[in-house]
Amino acid sequence: MTKIDLTIIFTGDDGAVRSETRSFRSDFPADLSGEHRVAHNLFADLAVAVGDLPTPKHNETARKWLEFPNKPSRMQQYFDVRNSQAVWIELANLVMGLEADLILARAYKALEPAQEPSIDDEAALNDLYYVHDRKLTLLNQAVHALIKVQDIVNRLLHESLGGDLVDTTDPEWESYELRRKNILKGLDAKRAAGDLSQSDYDAITAALKIPGNTPKGEIARTYRNRLAHHVRPSVDYSMFFANLESRVGEEIKDTQGKVIGRSFPLLSRPAAEYKFRDLDEAFTEYFDAVVSMLEKLSALPILRR
Repeated sequence: MTKIDLTIIFTGDDGAVRSETRSFRSDFPADLSGEHRVAHNLFADLAVAVGDLPTPKHNETARKWLEFPNKPSRMQQYFDVRNSQAVWIELANLVMGLEADLILARAYKALEPAQEPSIDDEAALNDLYYVHDRKLTLLNQAVHALIKVQDIVNRLLHESLGGDLVDTTDPEWESYELRRKNILKGLDAKRAAGDLSQSDYDAITAALKIPGNTPKGEIARTYRNRLAHHVRPSVDYSMFFANLESRVGEEIKDTQGKVIGRSFPLLSRPAAEYKFRDLDEAFTEYFDAVVSMLEKLSALPILRR
């Protein structure tokens, strides 16, 4: 059994000293490499926790979505109002949470060494893996939240506009019917029936298009789809990821452009598919567009009551 004592000393600007001490016992025997790993991981997390992190720029916007008009409404609209408010609460929490995840992911990225360690340096690789894994866990968590925001927007429209925007007769309707194409069909039907004004229809459909028009949106969408439906794509360090070999290979063409063969390069370690910097820029841009979409939707009284 190993006894571990941890003391953190805080020294204020006035020189006053305060400290917190904790003791732990581990069932694992003392081991130099294990002790280094524990210390490195703890110090990495501490560096991020006390670091000078930027203030989230969308928090104030998201908090305003929690301020509801709470105007009197007919009893028939009870579920429209209550469920719409519940969805806005979820959207606000998602936006604030995913921005925090992106900020923390950048902080862990900043802890990575300037040079990739040698494959023979096990301790350095373990140190790198920890901060890299924390970085990507936070990034991917933010990615999943962005996906959920788009799905929850579908639910927002359905709940705010009477709960009949899509067919709910199937017990599993939430999985199959709450898709954007079905939502758009439902909006078209409500407009045609006179249950949705042309101005509200135009405002809703224009807002829904905003995220799709971001210049780096394709990077964000491709990575998101790879993450959801395939082997995780490699980021920064391919050695930490599984790699599927292409069965198609690369085309070999003659001088006239005719395909005359295919090459299948065999690499011990292929290059990483993505750089964190590029993904961060793409998802930050896409996130800004999603918040812009939500702001446009939040301005419509029919969606906020």
